[in-house]
Amino acid sequence: MNILHLTGYGVKVKVKNLTRRSELAITDGRENYRSKPATYTFRPRRMPYDSIIIDGHSGYISLQAFHWLSRNNIPVFILNFDGNLITSILPPTPVKADIRMAQIQAASNDAKRFQIAYALVQAKIKRSLDVLQWIGDRYDIEDEIRRVKGEVPALFNAKTVSGVRMVEGRVARGYWQAYKSVIPECFDFQTRKTRSHNNNAVDPVNLALNYAYGVLEGECRKAINTVGLEPSIGFLHKFSDYQTKQSLVYDLQEPFRWIADVVVLEAFESGVLDLKDFYFLGDDYRYRLEADAKRRFLALLKERFNIGVRYRGCTRKWDTVILRKTQELARYLLGKSKTLSFNEPHPGLVRIDNRELRNRILQLSQSEAKALGIGKSTLHYLRKYARSDRSFKTYSKVAEKLGA
Repeated sequence: MNILHLTGYGVKVKVKNLTRRSELAITDGRENYRSKPATYTFRPRRMPYDSIIIDGHSGYISLQAFHWLSRNNIPVFILNFDGNLITSILPPTPVKADIRMAQIQAASNDAKRFQIAYALVQAKIKRSLDVLQWIGDRYDIEDEIRRVKGEVPALFNAKTVSGVRMVEGRVARGYWQAYKSVIPECFDFQTRKTRSHNNNAVDPVNLALNYAYGVLEGECRKAINTVGLEPSIGFLHKFSDYQTKQSLVYDLQEPFRWIADVVVLEAFESGVLDLKDFYFLGDDYRYRLEADAKRRFLALLKERFNIGVRYRGCTRKWDTVILRKTQELARYLLGKSKTLSFNEPHPGLVRIDNRELRNRILQLSQSEAKALGIGKSTLHYLRKYARSDRSFKTYSKVAEKLGA
């Protein structure tokens, strides 16, 4: 993943046709009238970014720029201020009538639809447990993890898509209760949903989750477009009845929502996002995020997406994994594959500042540290970090000496 993020007032995307070459010229938005916006120019087939995200509400994209981006296979995603994806401009979708026909037939077949929905929810629950275990390496949430695990066996007894969704809902309720328990009270995070509605941007954590889910939605739309599936026909979610709600996009997000959840928690723990980065407008009771904070947050999200993971003998990044899983779904729909699973690859989440390491540092005496080759100043800062609520990193050599 390599996203070009444009935000603020006066975003401009146009094409400059010079005597001997054509260039895409981009001007980022302004945060205020004193700021000087960044500018970019790209030659055809030499643009280093694989997509563009725009979350400004002032500016323009020329028709020729749309043509240039389409020919260079660069999608554009436009987000609302609260992180919700408003629309996308994607390269031409390959015409694959056989795939779409198979998709429609599968969505109309209760047994087939159930099998796909089951595979999606099974993977989502597995990843939810992985995230909770990752959180539990630092925080005491054993009771919450136990309650979530207690809901999982019901999935094996589900016989319909509605039954699968019911289990998913119960697991999600316990999951978000555990997630809430480790968020500082000053962020006022209560839950992800109130009754049947997402909490949108009524608190900083939900706003950050919206942004991360918006980026994930863009990656799923891009994969579906590349493979040639119909985005409005899903299996877990109901068929969409208006343009922006694309059921298959939401389906494909489910096994990968953990990426957003982990990044948001990392952002607040590390201080990449803090309360000062958010501001509140009372007219619609929703939060906004400062432009610099958006850039920091999206850089952290990009870093998580670009962590390599072993899958089918190769090291792949997570945006590539999403594409591979979409291709596997297409093969399953066409009958070229008899099984479908979203369980692999396993993310391998690791805490570098877990409770065990923090306790080890706090219990370490000066003489013990000296014997391990850890200096006074290093021990001082390690103790300071271990007492802090913030996440921290230790150099590999120091971690090795501590037995981490």
